[in-house]
Amino acid sequence: MSEMVRTQIDLPYDLVESLKRRSDARGITLPEQVREALTIYLENSDDPILRADDPIFRIAGEMSSGVGDLSTHHDRYLYRKDWQQPQGRATG
Repeated sequence: MSEMVRTQIDLPYDLVESLKRRSDARGITLPEQVREALTIYLENSDDPILRADDPIFRIAGEMSSGVGDLSTHHDRYLYRKDWQQPQGRATG
């Protein structure tokens, strides 16, 4: 195991009592149980940010802005004031 880092968490009383009973029955400490549970959780969890089946990906290509260069010049459309000349002034 890698270098340990001490941390503090708040757990409900009944959960701690259950872990203490389990410690006695299995002969492992409460911190060992927490590390084991977190390791299993992380190994079996999908990364929610990178899920390929996320519904948000279905909207790609579903809409059209009507602007041909939106992907290249998106800032120009989001922050128009930076590129737009004030009314009545000539560029020089």
